[in-house]
Amino acid sequence: MEGVSFMPAEIEKKIYQWNLEYTEGKLSLTEFLSKVPQQLQRFFMFGIPTYNNLGDQMIGFAQRLFFRRNFPQLLYVEITEPQTDAAIAELKQQLRASDMFGFIGGGNIGSFYLNHERARRKVFATFVDNLTISFPQSVNFDETTRQGQKELGLSQDAYGKNPNLTLCARETQTFRRFQKYFDNDVLFTGDMVLSLDPLPGQGDREGVLMIMRHDDEKVTGDDLLAQLTKELADSGYTVHQTDTVVPFKAEDGQEENSAKEPLRLNERWQLFSHKLDEIRASKVVITDRLHGMIFSVITQTPVLVFDNSYGKASTSYDNWFADLNYVKQTDDTSPENVLQSVKELESIKRVDPLAFDHSYDALKNLINSHLV
Repeated sequence: MEGVSFMPAEIEKKIYQWNLEYTEGKLSLTEFLSKVPQQLQRFFMFGIPTYNNLGDQMIGFAQRLFFRRNFPQLLYVEITEPQTDAAIAELKQQLRASDMFGFIGGGNIGSFYLNHERARRKVFATFVDNLTISFPQSVNFDETTRQGQKELGLSQDAYGKNPNLTLCARETQTFRRFQKYFDNDVLFTGDMVLSLDPLPGQGDREGVLMIMRHDDEKVTGDDLLAQLTKELADSGYTVHQTDTVVPFKAEDGQEENSAKEPLRLNERWQLFSHKLDEIRASKVVITDRLHGMIFSVITQTPVLVFDNSYGKASTSYDNWFADLNYVKQTDDTSPENVLQSVKELESIKRVDPLAFDHSYDALKNLINSHLV
């Protein structure tokens, strides 16, 4: 990158440590910013999760790495979602024209995860004179209910206040909905976890790993899962169950009112690596989680995908993974046919290579156009 000035490693390490201390409440945002070189252009990423969903956690980790790789000259500041109000108040007092803002990607724009949507509205409606980016998201407003329509209207009001806001859609269903709902610019970009390098396993693989939802997006019932497990076990497969949530950390929305500790930023990679080890040790994964599919893709593990309640898994499959020989999406829940699909996936000897880098070109160009 011509003209890029790279930050000395010692300074970068100190900045990361100060950012950790800020997210843990040991420094105010103002104190943190006073410590860093003042000539650095700043990018503030809001919405960083402190709850136990590893998919959302790894989006945050991948975004940080994305900036480190592509924009090393920027001061990249992670702001956790519980810090939203205080951070907005502090930044309003020291805002620069060159500052840029983002809100983390994921699957929570809409009327179903209002703790996230309310925080997002505040950020979008505040920094209206600065570049603001909603990183790759899926959207789900329930237009069949008055409450869903009301929440959509509130988001339209908030997003509409910011003429410098760009929304990134991580699948075409969301891209079309963004265009329908909002007047802001829209980009089509892959989920940020796909920006990570492939992390394939080298050891022996064994059995089938089921990564299944236990929340409101679940469409595969417990009885069906029991039937599938029995069919696989009767055919000689060892079947393991897991999920992409960390059970000993605070749940979404309970970070400040839970006996369980929030998940700290410096814990993300270790917990993610442990989950990837589970996946890499398996011959085949069965999942209804988008990030169950994505984690399987980046570990090059054959995976059979069921949909979630509003289509983000199947649409993401169609957009990004349908050409990969080791990823298969199905609506067929017949235990016999699922078993056949597992056998077909297990038989794959060489997996197709990954090629997602260019899906971020428009996002990179947008940020590049605002560098000073």
